[in-house]
Amino acid sequence: MKRFIVKILLLILLMFVVDRVGGLFFSYCVDHSKGGYVGHHQYISNELDKEVLVFGSSRAIHHYDAKMIEDSLKMTCYNCGQDGNGAIFNYGQWLMIRERYQPKLIIYDVYPGFDLLEGDNHKYLGWLKLYYNRKGISDIFDSIDSKEKYKMLSKLYQYNYNPVQIVADYIKPIKSVDSYGFRPLPGELDPLQIKNEDKEEEQYVFDELKIGYLEKFISDKGDANIIFVLSPCWYGMDLNSIKPVLDICEREGILFIDYANNPKYVHQDYYFKDGLHLNEIGASEFSKDLVKDIQELQIN
Repeated sequence: MKRFIVKILLLILLMFVVDRVGGLFFSYCVDHSKGGYVGHHQYISNELDKEVLVFGSSRAIHHYDAKMIEDSLKMTCYNCGQDGNGAIFNYGQWLMIRERYQPKLIIYDVYPGFDLLEGDNHKYLGWLKLYYNRKGISDIFDSIDSKEKYKMLSKLYQYNYNPVQIVADYIKPIKSVDSYGFRPLPGELDPLQIKNEDKEEEQYVFDELKIGYLEKFISDKGDANIIFVLSPCWYGMDLNSIKPVLDICEREGILFIDYANNPKYVHQDYYFKDGLHLNEIGASEFSKDLVKDIQELQIN
């Protein structure tokens, strides 16, 4: 029995050592990343100080040409968008940014699936795991799952979201993000992949947690101006799917701009990579249109 207990204790010790050594390795890779998404997040979390910031999902990182926005508005700009993420992740980013400085303008690209509708919110914690120990980030984890604080005791768990990406971005980034955070999509729409069937009116189930983080984002924005944008969508978009955002904008006096239903873009294959994402040509055209709106409305 004693021998068995000793083996168990040695196994626990070995697991602890592996966990801590592995954690140190991944932490070093993150801190010394050479670019890619890890470098993108490190820059946003630790160095970013631009006057105009873009937040949102893949529709943000692929649609907003930050260099064009910067040149046109004569204000420095960076695209903080991230594939597959919305209000919960964006608020975490914002907590780390506001520790350092106050931007002048925030452009928030809304997408109902990631910002408003019910779903599994654990997936939005992935990249935030790297910054769990930063001020306020652990509270986001607790709001989604109180058990996360126990899981985060493991250093390997902290880096298990995308370990291959972490190592690759330390050695040689496998996905490029330009110096303005923008990642244009080359190519053209394949019409055979687009389905435009008539659909029955959908009943949307909204997630109060996500809506709460959107409201926190607004209440914590300080002196920054903020505008919400529904960027172009080949299909168009049902505004009922973003009703909570429309209500917030009306209540708070925040500008909302709808490009998803703009006839210039709806069903215009030339501008799109797929049904939800503009290609490089479309992103350039959309960025020009958005800048024009901002200039005409004198938002800065």
